[in-house]
Amino acid sequence: MHLMTLYQEKFQDIQDSRNQYMAIRKVCDELGLRFGRCEDDARAMLKKTGIDPPTTARLRKQWIK
Repeated sequence: MHLMTLYQEKFQDIQDSRNQYMAIRKVCDELGLRFGRCEDDARAMLKKTGIDPPTTARLRKQWIK
């Protein structure tokens, strides 16, 4: 799930939208998941698949998933 694309629905109360976000955030915290992906993680994932050193284009593509 991409939390950067989590938008308030039309006619959704702002408090309900915030509660939804906070619930998802709490689950992520409990599971030890991070919001976003750092460049080092993207490099490590590409290296595992045999792409070392990654090009800037490949790194950006992997980074925004």
